[in-house]
Amino acid sequence: MRVHTPSVLLAALLPLALGACRQPAQAGAAGEPSEDLVSRVLFTATGAYDAQADMRERIPGSLRRATWTTRPPLPAREIVVQYDSDARPLAWFLHFTAPQFTAQDLAGEGASTVQTPQGQGWRPAPGTRLADVLILPLPGGDMNVLTRGYVTQAEAALLPAFHPR
Repeated sequence: MRVHTPSVLLAALLPLALGACRQPAQAGAAGEPSEDLVSRVLFTATGAYDAQADMRERIPGSLRRATWTTRPPLPAREIVVQYDSDARPLAWFLHFTAPQFTAQDLAGEGASTVQTPQGQGWRPAPGTRLADVLILPLPGGDMNVLTRGYVTQAEAALLPAFHPR
């Protein structure tokens, strides 16, 4: 049996080459921003990139913190996630220093604005994967993203932002 090595190699590399040419991620369901941005925010918040963090620390109680400064998993100068280790998927807080996306970009279509003691925030549309978060742009271009669970535990003054719109 004769094997044509260049043909076999070309056939193996073709799917990789075609994958590199595909279109950028499109908006998700119900007007979500690009799947890539939402997915990476959720993966960062829930621990998928913790092994790459520059610093991981315990905070008194059940809180933990991970910080990325050299290679953040999202386009920002620095990212800090603080979470309740007993309920991480439900109770987390992200702080982005100098993100290269806006709060409105992350909130997506159909998002509503809310007033908080910390200024105007964004609530992504119901039915989106970020529906249960509050996105707060900060002076100087930084941004916080907080889940309802985290707000309930640590930032009760922001809780009215989660009341029905």
